[in-house]
Amino acid sequence: MAEQEFEFGSADAQAEDAMAAVMNVDFNLEDEYKLAPLVPQGNYQGNVTNVSIDAKGHAILWQVTLDGNGGYQSDGETPIDGQVMFYRAWLPKSGDDSEMIKSGGMTKRQWKINALSDFAKGMGIDMSTPAVIKEAIENSDWIGIRVNMAVTFDEYQGVVRNQVNKMKKVD
Repeated sequence: MAEQEFEFGSADAQAEDAMAAVMNVDFNLEDEYKLAPLVPQGNYQGNVTNVSIDAKGHAILWQVTLDGNGGYQSDGETPIDGQVMFYRAWLPKSGDDSEMIKSGGMTKRQWKINALSDFAKGMGIDMSTPAVIKEAIENSDWIGIRVNMAVTFDEYQGVVRNQVNKMKKVD
């Protein structure tokens, strides 16, 4: 039985197809670029819509969808309500017990433990151990909690963005 040869196309043909796809879309960066709108600094309410572990960053990532605030973001068009914001609750990691915070008053581990304890109290939730946290995330126990958030601005690599500095459960 003779072998059959299949030609899948040359690299040049694939490059031409890719270029044709790019050229099929029209845009002009100078005319169309606009900064992402920002939520004005202040206190806002929202609902927790997701909680996950950021293993690489050693944090619990809280996703909150703003709701019941009214008003518009910095562009004057985009509503504040519906905006998704994130809050990080830092977890201790290996090595934190031997590294001091900038002020030198305590280790990074102690600072993170204290901050996590304060956060849990403010949220009215149990975060006493990694096992408790894991179970609550797996069971979606914290989804739907109504929260107050303090939103500010932060600059990173020349780009201004929103940052959630504090979050606690609505009383």
